Formats: sequence, structure tokens, C-alpha cells
Amino acid sequence: MRKLSLGLLLLALMAIGLSVTVAQDATPAASDFASNVAIFYVACDNRGVVNFTGTMEAGFDVYFTLYSGPSGTGTALTSLRQAVVDGAYAFSEAVNYNTGATVAAGQTGSVVAFIAREGAPASGKSEEFIVNDIQDGCNNPQNQPGTSVDTGVAGAVVGTTTTTTVKGANLLSPFGGLLTPGIASVATPEPAVVIGARRPSATTRGPNAGVVFAECNQYLPGAAPGVIYDTDNVRIFWSWFARTEAQVQEHIAAAQYDVKLNGAPLVDVGITAITRPNNRNFYVFYVANIGNLTPGQYGIEFNLNWSSAIFDGFANYGPGTNRETTRSTCDFTILRDPTGRSPGQVNLMYSLR
Repeated sequence: MRKLSLGLLLLALMAIGLSVTVAQDATPAASDFASNVAIFYVACDNRGVVNFTGTMEAGFDVYFTLYSGPSGTGTALTSLRQAVVDGAYAFSEAVNYNTGATVAAGQTGSVVAFIAREGAPASGKSEEFIVNDIQDGCNNPQNQPGTSVDTGVAGAVVGTTTTTTVKGANLLSPFGGLLTPGIASVATPEPAVVIGARRPSATTRGPNAGVVFAECNQYLPGAAPGVIYDTDNVRIFWSWFARTEAQVQEHIAAAQYDVKLNGAPLVDVGITAITRPNNRNFYVFYVANIGNLTPGQYGIEFNLNWSSAIFDGFANYGPGTNRETTRSTCDFTILRDPTGRSPGQVNLMYSLR
């Protein structure tokens, strides 16, 4: 499962030349990571040249769509595309329009861009930034040319998608469906993706009580474990997804997991078959059946390395890449069952004494 501390993003967009658009949220504290993108866009007759520079937090990328009219109007000239960038970056690409599409001389085209999680453009999404340019001739890329990823999502009309999502709301459960069913985005519900974000109440106790996502702290509030009783069967899980089944299998072969509960390694971790639960990406789930736990505070330490480099269809992971390791955590509390029921067999290895 991708992992990251979302933090407070500094989202800035600067365009130069004929179009100047600047947007920025509150300045983060010195300890916060700032992700930003500066965009210079050139509308050509049969393609658009995008130039992105800035700094990007690991696990986030720039997404963009080109349009035939100003401010994201007219016809979508491309599907939603993902520019894979990390750290300090300078990315350029001449993107061909859809077959037969053009922008006539003197007509204003535009690019609509935003920052979101890798492989999940509806997750952790920033506000949309728009840059216009009059088609008065083409230009060469300013930076080393790259190739963006076609997400397969059709370009949407600006303003029809929500920019406020519930992080973790669309987290898939290894037992089918969503981990937190009934929690949706603030506006239009999103399709199921691995991560999605809003906090269930601290007193939330849903149908999956006891099912704990090992990286929940990085995907709060929607992935919060909620209320768990000492009579619940605690099951800890995590997952991995990729564009193809073969890419998931490569991950399984190379993944080196070190997951601990209160300092004790998880044992007898089961692995599911590779499935395609949302008809988009392929998944594998890892599940550790813990059993009943005594009341108290618990913490999961999640560490993932790879024995060799892999590619999941979105980004590279492992030795020699920008994503050599993953570190995540999850904290949760076990309460005594208020109904007076007695727990079954308590797993003493993880009990607090």
C-alpha cells in the first residue's frame, strides 16, 4: 500500500508569458513539507507543451488535462494525464491532442492541473489551477522531455469534480467492499481507489470493527480504526496494487515486510490471491489474524523494502529508485466491551499488562 504523510501542502502555481495565474494556501510550518508546481504552457495547433518545475513530496504527482478553450472550457484535448515527479523536478512534455483535435491560430487553449496521490488522482487532491495560452505558434520544451502516464480517465469539465475528499474513505478491505462503508467524499462520491480522506467520529464503530489498516496514521482520518472492544477479533491488514497482475506478482516476489505490533513481529501473515476488486487495478492483501486484545494502547510499525527494483505501472520502487523504502504507523485503542461480554482467547503476545 502506498504510504505517506499527507501533511500540509504548499500549492503554488505560476505561469509566465501571456498567462499569469498564481494560487497559494497558507504557509506551512518549517517542519512541513511543501509540494509546489510552476507551470508554463504553450498551446500549439495539434499538441500542447507543458513545462512543470517545483518540489514534490514523495507519493504525490502533477495531473493535467489540455482543453481547446480558455479556463478549462471547450473540448478536452487529452485524457487526464499524470506527470510522475519527485523531489526537486523539472518536467516537460509535448502532448499530442486526441486524434483529429486542433486549436486554431488565434484561439485560446488551456491546461488544468492539480496535485494528487500517485495512481489515485481523486485522493488528496489539491484545488485545480488553470493556465491559458493563445495559439500563436509552438515552442520547444524548456526542460528535459519526459512522458506522462495516461490515466485512462476522460478529461472532466472544470468545476464538475469536487476538490474536497475524505482521505481513507475509499480504502478497500481484504474481506470485500470498503473498510469504512458509508463514509464518502464531501460532494460527489468517488470510485473505489486504494486511498481516498474525513475522519469518522472517535466513537465510530462500524461493521468492520477490529479490522485495522497497518498504515492508518498516514491515511487519517478516513482510515481511523475507530472503536475496538476486547471482544473483537482484531485483524491487521495492508495491501498493494498495480496496473497489471504481473506487476503485483513482481511486488510479492521482491517485497520484504517488517511489521510489528507493540514491538512484537506479526507472525503467520496470510496473503490473498491477486484480485481486481474495482475493475481497474490489481490488488493483493496481507492479513494477520491477531484475535482478542486486552484493553490498552497499541501501535503498529510498518516497514517495507524490496530486494529488487519493481514498477507498479505508476512509479518505480526498490533499490536504486526514489522510493527505496516505506515507513508507516498506526495507533489504536482497545476498550473493554461495555455490554459485559467476555473476550474469547486473548492473544497474550500483544496484551498490555
